[in-house]
Amino acid sequence: MFRLEKIYRFKNSSGSIMLSFWLSHVHSKPTQITNENFNMQTYGAEHDKSLGIPGEDLENILSARRFVGWYNGQPGDENLNPDLSTDTVAVLGQGNVALDVARVLLAPIDYLKSTDITAHALEALSKSQVKRVMLIGRRGPVQAAFTIKELREMLKMEGCKSVFQQDDFKGVQEFLPSVARPRKRLTELLAQAALDPKAEWLEAWKTAERSFEPIFYRSPAAFLPSSSKAGTVGAIKLAVTELHGEMSETQGVKNTGAFEDVKCGLVLRSIGYKGLPADPDIPFDSKSGVVINSKGKVKGLPGVYCGGWLGTGPVGVIVNTMGNAFELGRLIEGDIKDGTINATTARPGYMEAAKILDNKGVQTVSFKDWEKIDQEEQNRGKAIDKPREKIISVSEMLKVAAN
Repeated sequence: MFRLEKIYRFKNSSGSIMLSFWLSHVHSKPTQITNENFNMQTYGAEHDKSLGIPGEDLENILSARRFVGWYNGQPGDENLNPDLSTDTVAVLGQGNVALDVARVLLAPIDYLKSTDITAHALEALSKSQVKRVMLIGRRGPVQAAFTIKELREMLKMEGCKSVFQQDDFKGVQEFLPSVARPRKRLTELLAQAALDPKAEWLEAWKTAERSFEPIFYRSPAAFLPSSSKAGTVGAIKLAVTELHGEMSETQGVKNTGAFEDVKCGLVLRSIGYKGLPADPDIPFDSKSGVVINSKGKVKGLPGVYCGGWLGTGPVGVIVNTMGNAFELGRLIEGDIKDGTINATTARPGYMEAAKILDNKGVQTVSFKDWEKIDQEEQNRGKAIDKPREKIISVSEMLKVAAN
């Protein structure tokens, strides 16, 4: 929202922002065609994928996305209540969400107090017994999906050491000269941390009581129950994997037939996401979780477009999504120039949508309304020496907005 706020202010409020409603409240094919010059669907992929393996219904196997929502103040996630009485956590996945989860679980509580983390999460984390977080991925260091900034923060975290298996890095350094620059820098940092850590890291790690442990070439095969807490996860059976084919960022992986068990009392899944349909008239592939489209053009609906993970599926990192956004922008620009989109006729757009929603009794949130919520959160945070204290109830947000 911070970036959106900057753009909105920079453009001197030439656009309109309207929040807190479902697309189905206002959109149908007729209104899309008559009220807008074009329509762009870019609301992402927010539904978690499940693994579909034995034991996944055990307690304390949670979505990493919902865990992030729990400590970030996402309405609906405040009652997640993860059990943090275990000393070992397994995070399944090696993207930025997985890394962020590990960072919060291992961060010093004094650091977390200075952030805008929710009060309920701060209280729970202050009592946490977690000492070890494993970041488990089925491929190798070259295919890790997190970014260098987030990794660098983990390597320097106070009171936390990074633990790697050096055998996981065989052949990696020889491959580095052929890797594109962003991936090369990330892989170089990973290899340095594993094979030749900086002296300052080693010195800090000597006294660290917590550990961050990326584990490569492992894939979850089953969850095993705890012997001391009935119905709760106690371990994961991991299949040992290996890469096949020529080494690359997208190299294939297969099981070796070997397995190993690792103990853990909390599992956080960060293994992928899928989109959900938000408008009944937009053609949607429920299996893959994407709007049915051809290079961003929604099938059968002229002037309707989709982008990001909603159009491509959850692939790549931010730089890939940015590239997709630029391509979509060029596509729309071309359609305006060749007349596919009628950009010369004024359409009611926002004003008509606002009228439809008002007639249906739907309370929306404008940019000015959002500013009221933002200011209220900052005021609450200032009273307790935090950047903000987030409002985690939608009904309370709407009350503040309407004041």
